[in-house]
Amino acid sequence: MTATPFSAAPKTKPKRRFRVPGGKGLWIGLGVLLLAAVAVWFFFLRGGDKADPYRTEAAAMGEIVSSVSASGTLEALVTVEVGSQLSGQVTQVLVDYNDRVRKGQVMAVLDPQTQRSSVEQSAASVQAAQASVAQQQASVALAQAEYDRQKFLFDRGIVAQAALDTASASLQTARAAVRAAQAQVAQQQAALRSNQANLGRTAIVAPIDGVVIDRQIEPGQTVASGLNVAVLFTLAQDLSRVQALINVDEADIGSVKVGQAVRFTVDAYPNDNFTGEVTRIRMLPTAESNVVAYTVEAEAANPGERLLPGMTANAEIILSQQRNVLRVPNSALRFTPAGMTAQTGAQRGGAQGGQRAAGRGGQRGNMAARIVEELNLDAAQKAKVEPILQRAQQTARASRPQGTRAAGGQRQGGQASGGRRNPAMAAAFNAAFDEIKPLLRPDQQTKLETLRSQFAGGGGRGVV
Repeated sequence: MTATPFSAAPKTKPKRRFRVPGGKGLWIGLGVLLLAAVAVWFFFLRGGDKADPYRTEAAAMGEIVSSVSASGTLEALVTVEVGSQLSGQVTQVLVDYNDRVRKGQVMAVLDPQTQRSSVEQSAASVQAAQASVAQQQASVALAQAEYDRQKFLFDRGIVAQAALDTASASLQTARAAVRAAQAQVAQQQAALRSNQANLGRTAIVAPIDGVVIDRQIEPGQTVASGLNVAVLFTLAQDLSRVQALINVDEADIGSVKVGQAVRFTVDAYPNDNFTGEVTRIRMLPTAESNVVAYTVEAEAANPGERLLPGMTANAEIILSQQRNVLRVPNSALRFTPAGMTAQTGAQRGGAQGGQRAAGRGGQRGNMAARIVEELNLDAAQKAKVEPILQRAQQTARASRPQGTRAAGGQRQGGQASGGRRNPAMAAAFNAAFDEIKPLLRPDQQTKLETLRSQFAGGGGRGVV
């Protein structure tokens, strides 16, 4: 086949052209990339890669105190509950709250009519028994005369032996009747004294000098006595001194000794510090929400009687104290730079001095320490979170019921009914969680909610 001079030129493929977006589209794309980079930096790199903030303080000479912090309640040194041994209607109430009373002072009166009738009846019974004695004594005299006559006749052979024996038996019987009548007199006299004592008990008197801190009766009220004596009044012997019953955790109780100094505050006077001394450490444990504690008694002066029974004491038991020594803030010894693991006091090779060293159990095995550890807080976060957790611990300790005992000296289950913790304790930590959450990164907030769920369900080793 021959080509003609007018054959068609070969076809070529059209070139593809790539169009680069420009103008408005270009800026939108760059903005999206920039926002993504900022988000990645904020969520993943901001918390772990930034440098730890540092704060410097000069070492200075001062006082170092090692102490155990705990809470408790105030009580009078001697408290007496006054009851009634009798049943009856209250006719008079002669004292009221806060009244000072003297030993033997009449505080209330029960209706005495029933007891007065019993006294009169017993007195009549005594008189009847005494008359019976006189009657039996007359019978003895008659029997004695008959015996003497029969003895005279028998000695002369006029009567037989049987007549003399009969007279002798009658005399012995009369004498026995006299003794029985005399015993009856003694019995009736004893009943009279008992009824007279009961008549005296219709007046409720103060057994000690003191102050009325509680009153449970009103005029017209009926008092019923039984196996459990009804408490009518509660007296505090002397409020010039009070005792604080402090609940100390088992982790700290080994450091507490009789004679150690105690200082405490109460909510009524937050700016005043009160001092006392440990007088007794009770061996009986108490258990609440998986917390084992021991009651420490501390006696303190009460100037002006401002401290009242039942107040909550935020106490600090002084374990040791050093004056005029070089000191640094305790937080400096607890600081752990990012990327390093925390060391124990033994690994650091020294005691943790500071303005105030916490009790040995303060951060060991408790909920606050667990939160700080698992959230992996940086130094700035720790400085804000730790005071919040300390307040929650104090609130939880103050809400702990008194007198919950561990059977057989062992821990109870530590959970309330249904496996839940003390509601007041749970509320304290829930409030703390809500306050802490805004201070955390998103990943830490997730861990915090996990801890909240475990705590609400009774899991973990929560020790407050």
